[in-house]
Amino acid sequence: MKNSLRIFYLLFTMAVLLLPLPTRALAQPSLPTDCEEGSLPSNDAKFPDNQLILVCIPPAWNGDLVLYAHGFVPPQFELALPIKELTLDGTFVPSAFLSQGFAFATSSYHKNGAVTQQASADLNDLVQHFKRLVGARSLKRVFLIGASEGGLPLMRLLERQPQRYDGGLALCAPIGGAPEQIQYAGDFRVVFDYFFPGVFPFGAANVPPDAFLDWESVYVPAIIQAITTDLGNGGTATAQLFKVTRAAVDPLDASSLVETALGLLFYSVWETPDVIATTGGMAYGNRSTKYTGSLDDAALNAGVERVHADRRAQNYIGRFYQTSGELRRPLVTLHNKLDPIVPFQHEVNYRKLVAKTGSSQFLTVVRVKGYGHCDFTTEEIFGAFQLLLQQATGQTGH
Repeated sequence: MKNSLRIFYLLFTMAVLLLPLPTRALAQPSLPTDCEEGSLPSNDAKFPDNQLILVCIPPAWNGDLVLYAHGFVPPQFELALPIKELTLDGTFVPSAFLSQGFAFATSSYHKNGAVTQQASADLNDLVQHFKRLVGARSLKRVFLIGASEGGLPLMRLLERQPQRYDGGLALCAPIGGAPEQIQYAGDFRVVFDYFFPGVFPFGAANVPPDAFLDWESVYVPAIIQAITTDLGNGGTATAQLFKVTRAAVDPLDASSLVETALGLLFYSVWETPDVIATTGGMAYGNRSTKYTGSLDDAALNAGVERVHADRRAQNYIGRFYQTSGELRRPLVTLHNKLDPIVPFQHEVNYRKLVAKTGSSQFLTVVRVKGYGHCDFTTEEIFGAFQLLLQQATGQTGH
């Protein structure tokens, strides 16, 4: 792995891979004295918890705010600020923004799991709170940064409220829309079950709410054993799984086959019940999907689990989780070419959406070579932010 800024999802995946977390990820930095923690009410009867907030204002503030939308956090976890996600080698990375005169703010959101609707409202509330702190006329510009799942509320705000937000930086995000991402992860689960029956005692559509409790002790070892045993016998099933699903792997590292599988199956176990509760039903469906690439596609299509999507859930996803491509402010995206969790294909599909709306001049896609999810160096991230700043303001720094 590169000496990279670790997005929380990558850290958590490494943990469930039964590998020790890097020492740097465990270190809790001392927050700058310019930062203050607090909370804001959600005003959400369904998910009533307050969002936790962090606001940092440097003494020589330049009038601009960087607003950070964090990545996926399992719904089983308590709400927490994304301090670890923003930490590298024991250093609080946003300190670099503060040193350049930017204010910085972030939120836990008022729920974990599937959060685009809730996170969008929370981030708007956080900006309003910031304006009350500094005075509305003092705030010049607001720049959004969203990592992984955090890219979806970023996109919703940037596309729908360009009068409030001046530009966005989407890191390894499903900018093509959650329907595409849900289909990708769901297809991987059902195709995995076809080639490796018996690993899960439940289907993709009926994941028990407490299944996550057995993830590390039962399912991670079972997944690893299933794939490694198959590889030892020639790897026919594994090869078909990845050819059918087109999930990315590192061509130079066979262990990435296991890493990709664990990363995608993780969502099925940990997130499916929350998606159902949040959207009102099963958002994934494959009743009409035709799978190709196996040694016997007819048998695969006849034997794979078929899931009926709930229209209510799909309508919810389409309303809150689908991007439009309507840009009026600059958007810079940073994405690994071989991203196993959020495929680079999102960038391709979003570029097509943007072209249809006549907004191509606002989109810049930065492709990062290699395998990994959110596997960027700090130089790549800050370079992309400088590119965004230049496009939004005509400047390269403050």
